[in-house]
Amino acid sequence: MTDPLAATAPRFRLPHPRRNPRHFLLDVGLQLRLGGYLVSAVAAVASALAWQLWRAYGEASRLVAQADPQASDAMAAVLSSEDRSRMAWIGGIMALVAVALLVMAVVATHRIAGPAHAIAGMCRTVADGSLEVPRRLRRGDHLTKLADEVGLMVDALRAREEEERVWLVEAAQAMKDEPVRAKAIVEEIATEKARRLRR
Repeated sequence: MTDPLAATAPRFRLPHPRRNPRHFLLDVGLQLRLGGYLVSAVAAVASALAWQLWRAYGEASRLVAQADPQASDAMAAVLSSEDRSRMAWIGGIMALVAVALLVMAVVATHRIAGPAHAIAGMCRTVADGSLEVPRRLRRGDHLTKLADEVGLMVDALRAREEEERVWLVEAAQAMKDEPVRAKAIVEEIATEKARRLRR
């Protein structure tokens, strides 16, 4: 039987444990793929900005050459130096933004990969035949509705197993004095299991 206090308590919430940075990558493929999408977007924006800056440099050089052909070489060198500096700054800033977005993506996707990892563990535990009460998810995790549904499934399986255990204990006690009744109980359990398996 389930504990009534456990039934009223909110499911799947843990206090904040100390976090080890290595534990943020639970599903490396998923988390780095999503981070890669963000980094690719930043690289595309940085490339577009660099292209615009390069075009502006070309226009400025052309205008200077048309205004005063003798000063064009000196002015082109000054503009080239300034534009290289600007492009280096933009490249550096975009690289920092890309790294920051990758870290943010890993942290954000940890809120999905962590619960998915925990739910998969619950499913493996049930598949191995253990119906222990599932561990609770952390506050702020995603997939809590799915975790709640898995928890309800485990609760239903636990209740069904407890009911069948009571029937089997009753059948074992009735074996000596009431073998017909014991046989009827066992047949009822077998029929119920067959009915579940037909679904």
